[in-house]
Amino acid sequence: MKKILMAAAALVFLTACGNGGTADTGTTAAQTTAAQTQAEAAETEQQGAETSGDTIILKYAAAEVPGTPENEANLKFIENIEERSGGRIKVEYYHSSQLGNDKQVVMSAMGGGLDIVKSAAGNLMDYSNALAFTDLPGLFKSQKHVRAVFQDQEIRDWVAEQVKNDINMIPVNFDIDGGAARALFYNSKNGVAKVPEDMKGLKLRTTGSEIEMALFEQWGAASVPMNFNELYLALQQGTVDGMYGHAIGTYGNKLCEVTEYCTVPDISYVVTVQLMSPACIEKLGGEGSELYNIVMEAGKELELYKDELINERLATIMDEITAAGVEVYNPTEEELELWRASGQVAWDNYVGEGKDVPQEIVDKVIAIGEGF
Repeated sequence: MKKILMAAAALVFLTACGNGGTADTGTTAAQTTAAQTQAEAAETEQQGAETSGDTIILKYAAAEVPGTPENEANLKFIENIEERSGGRIKVEYYHSSQLGNDKQVVMSAMGGGLDIVKSAAGNLMDYSNALAFTDLPGLFKSQKHVRAVFQDQEIRDWVAEQVKNDINMIPVNFDIDGGAARALFYNSKNGVAKVPEDMKGLKLRTTGSEIEMALFEQWGAASVPMNFNELYLALQQGTVDGMYGHAIGTYGNKLCEVTEYCTVPDISYVVTVQLMSPACIEKLGGEGSELYNIVMEAGKELELYKDELINERLATIMDEITAAGVEVYNPTEEELELWRASGQVAWDNYVGEGKDVPQEIVDKVIAIGEGF
């Protein structure tokens, strides 16, 4: 049923938005108009390229902001594609969610308006559960563990097959945004949160991932679905009290200006995927073609390059966050056990036969983690 609904959504996306509908909670009219305009432009440009033999134009949309290692790595990805294709491919890059949030750009790509888009695992769960396992609290031991999982060809192939079956798109690469474990950034009249119960009563922004919302519920916190690019104002005005994300992106998006505290539970990572649309595959000559392989190879190389840049940034980021006036708290080992235990409900409710996450995938991830 999900596949049918997603296919229908892709077909009606532009019409629905034109009637005032939104692709995600909190979508602005400006974002919707931008997505429509770019979709129409992409269609026109694609037709021109196909008939005239001109350079193939790929439209690439992501949320990264200038000044972050993720954005710098994306620029390298583009450079590699253009150089290796000998100029046959040109990439137009829309950063900083210029064409909408993760959910919007994925839907636009499904409908043919964009060629390569990026989405966090939690946002992708509106369309496919292929990466739902990465949202499980406590599954990964470290950034290196996450990377090892996505270097495993069996897991890559399984995820790719699931994504293609669900939304007819192809994963180009997988990232661990921010590198380090996700952290809580928040405001609270009770001060710093040392254990899960200290989050009780706070309103936390969520992607809408059911696993994430189940985790917040265990902490006693309320979930508020919201676009990331609306978070600064929401924190400033008190619409939400906090968010659960990675330190580099939080600092890069200036959210440390509107949060007082940071706690690092060390139980979750932000896994993201870049996806190639069916229209993009067709432009490049189909799966397995020379130009298709150039993009896919550049994507896989991007993974380790991005990891390197992120790790360099991690050496100073927490000091910079502290200097920005945010009080950072790293729980003791006893306190960490409480945070880890709080995530078990997600495993109970979402792992197993007929549920969002197959047990065999969890078992394989855990087995890979034994080496770390």
